[in-house]
Amino acid sequence: MKYKLISFLLVTLLLNPLISSACSMYKITKDGRTFVGNNEDYLSPNNQFWFEVAGDKKYGVMYMGQLNNFAQGAINEAGLVFDGFSEPELPIENTEGKTNVFIGNAISNIMQTMSTVEEVKVYLETINLSSLSSSMIVFVDKSGTYLIVEGDILVIGEESEKSFSNFYYSQIETLEDVTLPWFQEGQKFIKATDGNASLGYCSNVMENYKQISSDLFSTQFSTIYDLTSLKIRVYLYGDFTEYIELDLIEELKKGDHKTMMVDLFPKESMGNKFYNKYNDINNPVLFLQEQLNPEVYSETELIKMEFNETINVLGYEWLEQKKNTEIA
Repeated sequence: MKYKLISFLLVTLLLNPLISSACSMYKITKDGRTFVGNNEDYLSPNNQFWFEVAGDKKYGVMYMGQLNNFAQGAINEAGLVFDGFSEPELPIENTEGKTNVFIGNAISNIMQTMSTVEEVKVYLETINLSSLSSSMIVFVDKSGTYLIVEGDILVIGEESEKSFSNFYYSQIETLEDVTLPWFQEGQKFIKATDGNASLGYCSNVMENYKQISSDLFSTQFSTIYDLTSLKIRVYLYGDFTEYIELDLIEELKKGDHKTMMVDLFPKESMGNKFYNKYNDINNPVLFLQEQLNPEVYSETELIKMEFNETINVLGYEWLEQKKNTEIA
């Protein structure tokens, strides 16, 4: 039975390796400085930072992502940031004559060698991007210029403020067309305030964009970047009452290394408590039972909330990343 379950997980789990979550991103440029905020909304709190020094490349990089070591976002020493977004299917047809490169390798090359979104656009125009048919990538550089990658569509923009989430700009007329409730909450805050380029203001924006759902998908971590000083403010599990701050240059001086995000925060923090419950080896389904109680949610509601896919994600993480076949 164990091996049938494992085979079922391997066959049925269909995840884009780049994007495994909802996400929100905001950038503001004023007085020559650019700040970028990002929320990663997902199921698993098993998130980490990893740092790669420049070596024979131009720039050292801080990546962030889950235990599979696939970058969900990154910042390099030149002040170039990227983040990825899960999106509805959008056919990609412009592939003739393009180079076939694994998207993870393409992103590594960008972050290690490039400093402007113009460079990124020129490079990506040579790559077969068919793997991004249900994903979007956004790059922002220190000047505040951004690049939206919607498969075939690569758009550069320079507005002083810009927000991004799980929708395509090419498919809407105005931001009022976006049907994501957490995105609209963030938009209300931006419209009601005078934006300023600071870590504090950008943090406030991302707090209003955070997703605390009644189901399993919530804001697992938030990163706020100062693209000039290369300081990064980090919040855990949608709790904006406490944060830690990283200095990219100082971290890179330590050489190549990894850090679990939860280890940066106090043991009594909300993020630590959820992390321990999620990874409870003695009762690995307790948090599921608490949050998706069948006495509260009907079978139809559970299916609508993609419960089957959730079980696959959990099993696959225990199997593939945590190497525990019995719990998987």
